[in-house]
Amino acid sequence: IEAPGEGDDSVTVAPPFVKMDSYGEHRRAVSSVAMAPSRITSRKMCVSASADGTAKLWDVSDESKGGGGGGGSSMMTPLSTFMGHCRGINDVAWSPTSEYIATASDDKTCRLWNVTTAEAVVEFRGHSNFCFAVQFNPCSNLVATGSFDETLKLWDARTGECISTIPAHSDPVTSVDFNRDGTCVVSGSHDGLVRIWDVATGECLKTTFCPTNPPVSHVQYSPNGQYVLVGTLDSKVRLWRQSMGGTCCKTYTCPQVVNTKFCIASDFLVSNPQRQCVVTGSETGQVVLYDVNTRQVHQVLEGHCDAVLAVAAHDSKELIATGGMTKDKTVQFWMPRENDNDHTKRAKK
Repeated sequence: IEAPGEGDDSVTVAPPFVKMDSYGEHRRAVSSVAMAPSRITSRKMCVSASADGTAKLWDVSDESKGGGGGGGSSMMTPLSTFMGHCRGINDVAWSPTSEYIATASDDKTCRLWNVTTAEAVVEFRGHSNFCFAVQFNPCSNLVATGSFDETLKLWDARTGECISTIPAHSDPVTSVDFNRDGTCVVSGSHDGLVRIWDVATGECLKTTFCPTNPPVSHVQYSPNGQYVLVGTLDSKVRLWRQSMGGTCCKTYTCPQVVNTKFCIASDFLVSNPQRQCVVTGSETGQVVLYDVNTRQVHQVLEGHCDAVLAVAAHDSKELIATGGMTKDKTVQFWMPRENDNDHTKRAKK
């Protein structure tokens, strides 16, 4: 966040996020959400995955006018429904460069889908247990998957061929992510370890873990590639610096965030220079925005009636998507309040 200039005795206050009037819904718990990258479409698109075995595509572009905090009263119709997995879907990822998504399922497979046709174009088979995590590399030609079989696999996105199998952990692999140039992939596991791997050689470059060694529920590189965001089952989210031996430089925690049972996602909300946040879900049904730098709670979002495992932020717009568990089953969308005088209000120093 930029400090006010010389002689300026005020700062701009960003308007609070509110729940949009329209929402999506699945038949069972929502396990993952992903926003379409702005480089491939100007429309605000979101894909959600569920324990019901489907993924659904939502267009939030036309719904932005409803960002007045009306309470999510109108159920949206999905643009597409991706069907083909015979068991629940645990994770979904959007290709950074093309209109494809990937899904990871309890049926031990990962699938690549054409967003336009909603057809599965590639199936990745090879894991011997639940496929729990999936991510594209920046060029979209490789797919990484993590599984309950304790391995990390790298796949050719075009052919579905397994390029590399890495015996990465001693417990289920819960999350994977590529760095900015695609040369490294990070994995997190219930064994409490975060490991960084060389994509070309499969060599483990670094292993880190948190005090008391809590199971890792989520890992994600920061947009600048210098940090890894790590969620753990001690209700904390930590930011690890990749240089200096992989030190933990910030820990985010508050009473509203409870995470001791489920793998809950976090994301970076950095499209607004005046609101740089880490967004995370909670088993309380709340969504918390932490200020990246100060670690203070910026805002608590309330609107789900069950635990929120699925969280995603748009890369260039102030838009958040969240998904609720079994008693909720909804996909909610959050935007700054429209026509709110807060965004023009000046707070005196």
